[in-house]
Amino acid sequence: MALPGLVTTCLSPPVHYAICKLGFENTDTYDINNILSGNGEVCWQAVTEHVCYLESDQSVDYIKSIRSLGPVCECVNLYFKSLTKEQFVIQYASWFHWTNCTEVFLEVFDVLQYAQATEVALGLMKLTSCLERALGDVYLLKGNDCPFLLRDLLASEQLADVFGQAVVST
Repeated sequence: MALPGLVTTCLSPPVHYAICKLGFENTDTYDINNILSGNGEVCWQAVTEHVCYLESDQSVDYIKSIRSLGPVCECVNLYFKSLTKEQFVIQYASWFHWTNCTEVFLEVFDVLQYAQATEVALGLMKLTSCLERALGDVYLLKGNDCPFLLRDLLASEQLADVFGQAVVST
């Protein structure tokens, strides 16, 4: 039985650190206008500038990248929390039609605004599932035998052809 106030986790200490602490270490602030365009689209150049690579083999340095991307994500989070549901629907609802799960994205917007951490985690899992299914459908437009794992799907040439390498790499 867990003691009150004592949070237990099944995550290993390094994974717990990467998920729960690492992105919050850097407290820089960013202007949302440098991350999102006037119509709400992500400026991928601004995001990819925060992805760091190892000098040895040019693979992603996940620790440095998470640390650098943390304030960018916080900026976007604060922006979305500043929107009303009506503003969010007007700005973004039409962008989710390709997923065939528009209502799930709108439902999770509410959860992200006001909910407890558990509800937020469950909402993000729902979104991930919807997004994975939609990306799998896009993959099948260009290829056969959709990868089983999301990471393999995101690393596929088929999705890079459709969305661009910068988008699927980030």
